[in-house]
Amino acid sequence: MQAHGLSFSVPGTPAAAAAARRRVMSDLRSWSVQFDAQSLQNVELVTSELITNAVQHAGGDLVAVSARLHGEVLLVEVFDTSAELPSAGFADLDDEGGRGLFLVAALSANHGAERTPTGKRCWAEIPVGRVPRTGTRQVSGGSTATQMAGARVPLRCV
Repeated sequence: MQAHGLSFSVPGTPAAAAAARRRVMSDLRSWSVQFDAQSLQNVELVTSELITNAVQHAGGDLVAVSARLHGEVLLVEVFDTSAELPSAGFADLDDEGGRGLFLVAALSANHGAERTPTGKRCWAEIPVGRVPRTGTRQVSGGSTATQMAGARVPLRCV
């Protein structure tokens, strides 16, 4: 079984937040796993909310992002230097923000935040549906398994 994960840091700026979201999505698409479209949309939205919240509260300091696939759940973690834990508020109808934590809660199986020695960690476990991918994949021992020409049996990548 191949492990899938990513980890990187970005400056705590709005432009970096958008770049971090794009990088997470690009890396996920490069894994030997084909996620269904709804799962990718959910991951993108939750990741965007977690990173944006970190950038808003990091004061320009670095924000660290990681994601790891565990079976049918993707764990997304965002670390920033603010010790202030997020709390859901009530947004007015005309407010542009204030709904992020509600979105994270709605699209995640589990989520939370806790203080760390250097700030805080916000995380979400997002259920992901996977579509079997056909073609070539890595199998244990590093050998490559390729479908025979003309065979139409999908290989499930885990």
